[in-house]
Amino acid sequence: MDKRFKKYFLSLKNSSILGYIIAGMIKAGIREIKIVTSKIYDKMKYKRKILKYIDPSWINLKNLELDIIENKIPDRENGYSLFLGLNKISSKYTLLSMADHIFSKNVFSQMIKNYRREDILLATDPMYIKGYYDRKDATKVSGKNCFIIDIGKDLTYYNRLDMGVFILKTKIIKNICQNVESNFDKFGVTNVILSALNSDLNVSYYDFANTIWVDIDNYQKYCQLKRLFNKSTKFYPFGLTTTEYIEYSNNEKKMRII
Repeated sequence: MDKRFKKYFLSLKNSSILGYIIAGMIKAGIREIKIVTSKIYDKMKYKRKILKYIDPSWINLKNLELDIIENKIPDRENGYSLFLGLNKISSKYTLLSMADHIFSKNVFSQMIKNYRREDILLATDPMYIKGYYDRKDATKVSGKNCFIIDIGKDLTYYNRLDMGVFILKTKIIKNICQNVESNFDKFGVTNVILSALNSDLNVSYYDFANTIWVDIDNYQKYCQLKRLFNKSTKFYPFGLTTTEYIEYSNNEKKMRII
């Protein structure tokens, strides 16, 4: 009801939805994170709130570079947010995640491990596990031999679902975003992918066949996520338990930084 509230701050055990996402990224070796959000009143206060949900006893935050990018026109949708984010990134590759998707495994580390320098690599669900994703609301993917053929909410034929995690070649996709942004007032990440396909770029997928994921679109999905948490520790997002955090903290110098 209060539009100032960000749903990714909803509590999850001793953290928040966004806190677990950031923790998963840090465990995957990422040290530079940029969050694109709608209008905020105090960036420093907002940043402190985010860091509050990441337990420093689990993860060393000293080397983390966390920036907040404000999307002052959120009605232009998440493709515009991606455009704003890519304009602030200097690295050759970018890992993109929706801020309201939670996974039972660390999909970030698996994506990095299996990335083969595609222009876009998308995490996909081949729909082997039922009962958690919302097929009606999810973005559908038609793919074959690791290549994406088509993507969209209203596809008649599809064999996968978009899980909301991507690895992108920053400069190339920034140019694609710029072209789309100049032609559309509103556009989503899906529009960017379709434009990349039309430009004959390498747009591929990587299947997570046994990964449970929840897109927290409403209160019912949030309740489902909390029930999943309480059911078993093996369903903690990214497979991160307190023991794993401590083990990671002791060995973080060995992690690959991107």
